[in-house]
Amino acid sequence: MSVDWNERYRTGDTPWEKGEHHPGLPFLLSTHQNLVESSRSILVPGCGFGHDAHLIGEAVDGDILGLDLADEPIRQAGERSRREKTSWVVGDLFEWEGEYDLVFEHTCFCAIPVDRREDYVTAMASLIPGGGHLLGIFFLNPDHEGEEGPPFGVTVEELHKFFGSEFELAWSQPPARTFDSRAGDGRELCMLWRRKDH
Repeated sequence: MSVDWNERYRTGDTPWEKGEHHPGLPFLLSTHQNLVESSRSILVPGCGFGHDAHLIGEAVDGDILGLDLADEPIRQAGERSRREKTSWVVGDLFEWEGEYDLVFEHTCFCAIPVDRREDYVTAMASLIPGGGHLLGIFFLNPDHEGEEGPPFGVTVEELHKFFGSEFELAWSQPPARTFDSRAGDGRELCMLWRRKDH
């Protein structure tokens, strides 16, 4: 079943929207400071209102693109943005073209239909050149018993299976902090994937 993301935003049916960046993002940015600061172009897919992209913009000099299927959050993100090198675009990740040193993933992968996960990896491989990186906070266990996604859960083993063909895992650990609603063992995992040189 497809999701009308614009309708979800218009009606406020956005339980993933927390009104702030992920609490674990500052730790990620400091842990991988050299990588983040040296990235000339950064993509934030499924950026929503742009909270994560805004914070990343405070840490880098490079270009940032916030991409989302829904126009309402992109409009609001653009109105709040004061950074000249950050762009906000309505677009489909699976049709997007470009080249990015770094992609930051948070709640995009878990929002797409499960049968499109290989398409997600294919999109990442086309957007990230050899040696580039995908840095993500993956939502493993949404824990909404009796409800279907999105978000859709994923196991660590599945992440290795999906990304292992095009990427190699460079680093992984649970987030230092998270939202209260996501607290609990094994619900999220931070991962840094390096695009293989082919």
